[in-house]
Amino acid sequence: MTTILDTFNLTMPNISVENLIMFFIIIFVTYIIRSIFVYVIDKKLTVLAKRTKTEFDDLVLNASKSPISYLILLHGFYLAIISLQLPDEIGVLNVADIIHNAYIMILSFISLYFVFKLIDVLGHFIYSITEKTESKLDDQIAPLVVKSLRVFVITLGVLFILNNFGYNIASLLAGLGIGGLAFALAAQDTVSNLFGSFTIFSDKPFQMGDWIRINDFEGTVEDVGFRSTRIRRFDQAQVTVPNSQFIKNGVVNYSAMQKRRIKFNLGVTYGTTSAQIREVVDGIKQLIKEEHRFDHNFYMVHFTDFGDYSLNIFIYCFTKTTVWDEYLQVREDFNLSIMHLVEEIGVEIAFPSQTLYIEKV
Repeated sequence: MTTILDTFNLTMPNISVENLIMFFIIIFVTYIIRSIFVYVIDKKLTVLAKRTKTEFDDLVLNASKSPISYLILLHGFYLAIISLQLPDEIGVLNVADIIHNAYIMILSFISLYFVFKLIDVLGHFIYSITEKTESKLDDQIAPLVVKSLRVFVITLGVLFILNNFGYNIASLLAGLGIGGLAFALAAQDTVSNLFGSFTIFSDKPFQMGDWIRINDFEGTVEDVGFRSTRIRRFDQAQVTVPNSQFIKNGVVNYSAMQKRRIKFNLGVTYGTTSAQIREVVDGIKQLIKEEHRFDHNFYMVHFTDFGDYSLNIFIYCFTKTTVWDEYLQVREDFNLSIMHLVEEIGVEIAFPSQTLYIEKV
């Protein structure tokens, strides 16, 4: 009967009792050293770190505890296996290369794990900084930066592992460069959207929850990603706008208004006298002056046009509030005050009409 050992032409190595005893002693000592290390980190160094004013050392200690404990176990097992004094080759298998490659592989993963822990520490500080800013867009940047750093570290780690296993990284990178060029040409829109997201995060033309308009889309900003921005329209439909649009087109941010404009023409009938026109104009100016909800730095009220069916009085002013509901309330009160004013003066508000004159022959 053919066994697995016969298939690979393997022979079991002769391991002495002394080597086996040394193997288990090293494993035992390794676990003791690891336990002492964890105890020192948890009981002693953590107490000292808490006495400092910053939390950086606390976070670094917590991030380092698991990777270093795994590193202690790795080197302990590596030394224990070496203590067995295995032959360099067993049949067709190169034992020395297998042990070395396994050691490099596990060491690389532990290093990546440690770097990931440090990235989490960096992410904690990025989150704390973004929480102190008023802009809500910064809250979107933090997770994107952390994810980008992790992707970058994984890429470097894979290249490092491949290089240690004898692969030609230079030719691989050259091949990736040619493939990346073709991919970039096929993904121009994606790259454009990526640069659009950088523009949003750097220029900050709006914040989360702002009322904006871009092209034919108008609503409140719900989410900003690397590829697109989601806008909730006022009919509650959600629109996904590619971020490249924010480079090519202007963005109107209504939430950034410091005051809100009222602009319209008040038309009165042609039967109104010049004295009444003057009284209406002065009366509207006085209404604006006496209303504390108006901005008094700039406003205009003038008799401007002889219209087709009315004498037009141009009214231009600003409210202090930019909140939609409050603005409508101010405008409603202003309109009612104007109606009350023209009623007291005895002036009629015009409406579209025509006068037909019939000549008798």
